Amino acid sequence: MRNSFLVADSGGTQTDWCFVSKTGVREYFTTKSYHPSYWNEDFFNEMDEFWKSKSELKNTHVYFYGAGCLNDTNKATIKDYFTQWGFQKVEVKSDIEAACHSTIGDSKGVVAILGTGSVVCHWNGSTDFSISGGLGYLLGDEGSGYYFGKLLIIKLLNSELSKQLTSELTTTLGGRDELLSKVYGTTGKAFIGSIGTLTKDLTVGFKELNEIHELNLQLFIDKYIVGNSISNLSIVGSYGYYNQDILKKLLLNNNMMLNNYLQFPIQTLTDYIEKSTV
Repeated sequence: MRNSFLVADSGGTQTDWCFVSKTGVREYFTTKSYHPSYWNEDFFNEMDEFWKSKSELKNTHVYFYGAGCLNDTNKATIKDYFTQWGFQKVEVKSDIEAACHSTIGDSKGVVAILGTGSVVCHWNGSTDFSISGGLGYLLGDEGSGYYFGKLLIIKLLNSELSKQLTSELTTTLGGRDELLSKVYGTTGKAFIGSIGTLTKDLTVGFKELNEIHELNLQLFIDKYIVGNSISNLSIVGSYGYYNQDILKKLLLNNNMMLNNYLQFPIQTLTDYIEKSTV
């Protein structure tokens, strides 16, 4: 009988978990994101209460992959908290490694995270990798859900969209004053990052929205993919997943292929860990 283990894939919006019992039975659940930008006393107290309710999971090995965990200090911080919460064995790695392990495993290749934020990883199949992008929403994140939201808001507030689409977006997102209040409020980053989801149903009827998605992804390709000897690309993240057709077309225009694409890597990430720990 194998040992039980717990896998976490924590992005900018949420954390997906999978507990694998000693008999191989899987239990999936979701919590808040563990991104370092959310770390404060209230957050850790809330998570402390949460893990008290999951005491049956604590005698297990934790494989935590998180956004913001390339930084050794952040790795040490989150590991210390899991130890305080009663977990005995904890390994902390970045969400970039989760993307690579879940899409191409131990093979060499190029993997991009296109979710709330964006980053490109050149993976050697082991432990060494180099990254492009990943500068965060203030300095980049082209090709991400956040960047799409930013582009859309700018066009909307500058009256660059059709009257019909403007009307639909005003109903969905709010008028100018309300929209600016949301953007510059305490949850502005999360709001902007959610706009792709909030407007998803409108893309069927409005070519303009697809053109903004295309602009966003073309900016990503031009900045991080073209000229870097990349023939195929694997991606993880909801934004890239929902816009895979646009991404395929743009890559093909540059003689590249979309190799693999996952919305949520937790299942194949758990597969990878399960195979590597047998």
